[in-house]
Amino acid sequence: MKLVRQDITKNGAGSVKLVPEEPEDMWHVYNLVAKGDRVSGVTVRKVMRETASGAGEAERVRLKLEVEVETVEYDKVASVLRVRGKNMLESEHVKLGAYHTMELDQQRPFVLAKAVWDAMAIDYLKQACDPAASADVAAVMMQEGLANICLVGASITTVKGRVETSIPRKHGPAVAGYDKALNKFFENVLQAVLRHVNFAVVRCLVVASPGFTKDQFFSYMMLEATRRDLRPIVENKAHDRLAIQTLLITDELFRSADITTRRKYVDLVESVKAGGGDVYVFSSMHISGEQLQQLTGIAAILRFPLPDLEDMEL
Repeated sequence: MKLVRQDITKNGAGSVKLVPEEPEDMWHVYNLVAKGDRVSGVTVRKVMRETASGAGEAERVRLKLEVEVETVEYDKVASVLRVRGKNMLESEHVKLGAYHTMELDQQRPFVLAKAVWDAMAIDYLKQACDPAASADVAAVMMQEGLANICLVGASITTVKGRVETSIPRKHGPAVAGYDKALNKFFENVLQAVLRHVNFAVVRCLVVASPGFTKDQFFSYMMLEATRRDLRPIVENKAHDRLAIQTLLITDELFRSADITTRRKYVDLVESVKAGGGDVYVFSSMHISGEQLQQLTGIAAILRFPLPDLEDMEL
């Protein structure tokens, strides 16, 4: 959710201007808007105009509405919010006090005004506008030839991508093309994961399937990530299993001009400490730090072996 403008005080009156940017934002708006609030925004209405001949014709016009909310309806299928109430802003086309229904949907700005912004409403607002509070779990739900890539948020789960590939049977004349088709399927799923999963936000990627398909894909993904140097995947492997006992990291990584990159390493350090691990920061001005920097600037001593890491071609 994009917060364009904010003019509120706790337990006082005020208003905010918001732009919902994804389906989960509409759920947050549903929790924010209450009876008695005022919602205003630009909408399109069909009005009747009289022509020179005296006949009437319909015309769609853009106008600004401000309604005092009486009912709120959330359409989870269309990800649309319908707000009904009395119009509080008289115009050429809408009478003051007339009942109207406004639709709030994605990418359409609106202003929400409350007589009292209590602690719950302010918390909902913070949760809606905090990027870190959005979907931080991703899931790949798959079977041979079919996979769905989902983002799991605090309130709803969104299917971001679907991969479907024809896989021949393991038996019979088509067996020769089985491995090739399966690898093509895994490659398409990997590309969908890279396209739809933002590892700067997502903290956990779940791969699930009947049988061994998930294990085959996981091995393929990790081998390809190492071979192609797909750092977002490689750097998040071992820590997700709480396998890091000692983290070795250079201070150079904390000087990154990219705030997202710096935050990623800061979060990693804090998370390892929270899991009972030790963290040693090496100065890039010292020979030990220089040597570590030549090994990407980060290394770890693990609590237990990770065979799939050892099998990778580094």
